[in-house]
This record gives sequence, C-alpha cells and structure tokens, in this order.
Amino acid sequence: MPDLYLVRHAEPARKGVLLGRLDPPLSELGVRSAARQMPRLQAAIAYVSPLRRAQETAAFLTANIPRVTLAELTEIDLGDWEGLSWDEVEHHWPQLARRKLERWFETPAPGGESWQEVLSRAQSALEIVRQGPRPAILLAHLGILSAVVHLLTGLNPESHVQDYCQILELNL
Repeated sequence: MPDLYLVRHAEPARKGVLLGRLDPPLSELGVRSAARQMPRLQAAIAYVSPLRRAQETAAFLTANIPRVTLAELTEIDLGDWEGLSWDEVEHHWPQLARRKLERWFETPAPGGESWQEVLSRAQSALEIVRQGPRPAILLAHLGILSAVVHLLTGLNPESHVQDYCQILELNL
C-alpha cells in the first residue's frame, strides 16, 4: 500500500481559461467522476485544497476518512491571467507569454506567484503529511501537485501530467 495518494480535483464547470485561484464548482461530468473515483480510496487522512473544486471532489471520499483543509494546497496564483484564455494572454502579453511557454515554471504571471513560492508551500504541505498518519491523500490542483511530485521524485514539473480525478500513488 502506498504512503501517499495524489488526487487532482474533478473537472470544474469553468473550462478554457486559466483558473488559478478562481473558485468554480465542479461540472456535471466532474461530479460523476468524483462519485465514481473517490469512494475507492482508503486512507487515514485527506488533506484538501480550500478551493471549491477540490472541496467538492473530497465530499465523495468515504465518511471514515477525516479531511483537513490545507491552504498550502491552493493552486498557483496566476495573478492578472486568472480567468483569461491563453489567446487573451498572448494578445495582451505577447513577449511574456512566449517566455512563459519556453520556461513555464520559471516565469510567473503578472501579479502571480513565483515557482519558489509554490515549492515552499508544497514543502510545507509535505512536512505536515510526513507527521502522519498514513496513508494520506493530497487532493489539490495540477500546479501544486506538480510541485509535490517534483519534491518527492525530482521529476521535471513540466513533464508532470495528471488528468482530472486521476489518482497517483507514491511513497514518502
């Protein structure tokens, strides 16, 4: 049995834009996916992002798994880009958008969070998880989960791919 389950929230109702810290609910498909996937998990505790899409996904975990909301698991703050499509970002910030595509995690959005800040939050979350109990669930977002995977495995965060409601198993 793994020590840690990394779960990306189910599909949000708002798509086609950079969500960051925007707080949409789950889509109908997201609700169905969470209802199918989450009850299968067995763990001693679940740490959940405070954002609605993560909280609504966690609601489908079995009742015997205690849930703790961790602010450290909030998605990357995308500043001025939140709620915009990538086409809009490229239109308003063409040079910065190009740089972002070349070095995604090294280039913060205007008014957004740096990768070092994200890594620091991910490290803080992992320190809490390491205190136990285990196995534990981290239910969060692609950006912050990429940071967690990077810290645990050394994997380049740009190569981390995780679908909505996908469960990854790792050991601490």
